[in-house]
Amino acid sequence: MLSVRRISLVVLLLALVSTVAYLMWLPQPVAEADYPIERTIKYSLTVKNPTNQPLQNTPFWLHAPLKQGVYQVLDALTSSHPYQVEADSSGNQRLKYNVDLLPPYGTKIYEVTAQLKLSPEPNAIAEIDSQTFLGEETFIEVNAPKIKQLAQRLAAESDADTLKNIYRWVTTNIKKTGYIKREQGALQTLLAEAGDCTNTMYLFSALSRANGIPTRNMAGFTAKENAVLRPRDYHNWVEVFVDGEWRLVDPDREIFMDKAEEYIAMTILRDGSSMETRRSQRLFGGAELLEITMN
Repeated sequence: MLSVRRISLVVLLLALVSTVAYLMWLPQPVAEADYPIERTIKYSLTVKNPTNQPLQNTPFWLHAPLKQGVYQVLDALTSSHPYQVEADSSGNQRLKYNVDLLPPYGTKIYEVTAQLKLSPEPNAIAEIDSQTFLGEETFIEVNAPKIKQLAQRLAAESDADTLKNIYRWVTTNIKKTGYIKREQGALQTLLAEAGDCTNTMYLFSALSRANGIPTRNMAGFTAKENAVLRPRDYHNWVEVFVDGEWRLVDPDREIFMDKAEEYIAMTILRDGSSMETRRSQRLFGGAELLEITMN
């Protein structure tokens, strides 16, 4: 009887050890995301009927903040008018409105309030593969000879040091022009040695991707505190994937992996989005008959 008990105990211990080993082998869950900073933003559009005829059932859309990114999460969103949400695989989302009736030369104001939680440090969240942000895209001429040559000059032993070299080169050699209406892309920005926030974003992205560093192009606003967003606040920057994390870099405002809590991401710009985010950086769009302006 004693030997049977010993055998049973040994079997039980072996089973326990096997269970512990199996649990240790399983992928560990990602640490819970932490967004300690609360921020409320508001923005609005004026929608006008410029014709002498009433407009009925006329659609338009308006971007909302990313539902969740490494630096932000959208906690709640309200609007002055009913809407439907459309989203794509990158996490971009926009609000789809339908103007039931707008009399000749009439206007309506559409207001949005978003309650966000922000983080100064990147969170590990489940999202699309970083390797999808390595190739050439519209305005990001990774394979252009002049881009590749400069990228090779700036390459260092580590991705972190390579990014520092790219940042120093862009902020030192590219003259800030202020807003340029037409997007000129990475190569033209390099040749002109001048550009606005959009074009320095493209150049930085092309140089880092050419060095094998995943880089995504961001569009949105900056807000250091609760704010009413204005058109002048619209901005572009990049997020680079280095040492297993997405880090924010803003070459136009000379911010390197810092102050991420001051950025409100509205769109990840990329080719192939169902929302065609690459074709237009507009915050809004819709029927040609409507005149839409951000207030």
